[in-house]
Amino acid sequence: MAATRSRASGRGAARKTATTGTRRGAGKAAGARRPAGKAAPEPAAPGKQAVAGGQHPLMQTLYAEHRHIASVMQLLADQLAAIEAGEPVDTHVVYETMDYMVTWPDRYHHPREDLIYAHAAELDPGLADSVDTLQRDHDNTARAGREVLEQIERWRDGSLPGAGLVKSGRAYIDHLYAHMNSEEKLVFPQIEHTLGAQDWSELAADDQLRPVSDPVFGYRVQREYRNLARKLRRGVRRRVERGTMVEWLSVEALLESLEVLAMARESARNSAGDHLRAAWDDGVQMFRESALTAPWRCAGNNARLGLRLLQDVAEISRDAVDDLSRVNREHKARIRLMDS
Repeated sequence: MAATRSRASGRGAARKTATTGTRRGAGKAAGARRPAGKAAPEPAAPGKQAVAGGQHPLMQTLYAEHRHIASVMQLLADQLAAIEAGEPVDTHVVYETMDYMVTWPDRYHHPREDLIYAHAAELDPGLADSVDTLQRDHDNTARAGREVLEQIERWRDGSLPGAGLVKSGRAYIDHLYAHMNSEEKLVFPQIEHTLGAQDWSELAADDQLRPVSDPVFGYRVQREYRNLARKLRRGVRRRVERGTMVEWLSVEALLESLEVLAMARESARNSAGDHLRAAWDDGVQMFRESALTAPWRCAGNNARLGLRLLQDVAEISRDAVDDLSRVNREHKARIRLMDS
């Protein structure tokens, strides 16, 4: 059996073996309560080919990503409630929540689910209808996410009233919670029952199922999502007493400062490498063209590239200083807010 399967071929197999009874089951599961904060359910009835030791790492990853998505959606729901109440909100955070959803779950999480679903549907025809419904829903969810993101941009520039954004944003959140509940209650347990060790080995060999670092919950938060990541962490910090809060904020500020310095160092190193490669390539080309004039031309070219490198490093340094200043200001502001 081939290790790599496209979403289209999986859907074809799902539709070919569709059963109406399973579709009714999928519809019932869509009304499930929100999964935010709940533990990942254990397999209801492990099959005889179940992977020894419990859930396969790929399934554990899907459950973990659901928890991450739920926490982002809870943050978006809180922001929408503040908008509706006329309270001040961080527009960057509102934008980043949906930008994250469009960038990460819609591009990586859902396509990986589709590959696993398609593989399971080929082995168990009873899954076909539910799998086809969920795969189609992934496309609809991605389209809805892009629409909400566009509405957020219009709301930020004043061309869309807050009430319109609140309505569409809440509809998106409710739909996504229902979708994840349907997957966890209806499909995930059946997939764990159906797929054996050999099936998981074939899936693990697929390049599209290789680990990809999450830009918010991964080992390093990407710069464009730092507002979102910090907002998520603030929600946790509200449940910690003040003494621990002060220590946590100080450690967080230190870690963020170290991260700023590490990113600046990495950027400077990459820039230097690019300039060195450019100088080498240019020099080789110049010697090929004329060995007599090459030394003088190389010297001039290297001086030009060196000046450009210094400019790049200066810009990286300015950005790092600005980031460090912002981290320090935010740290002090959080302490004042906590004492107010």
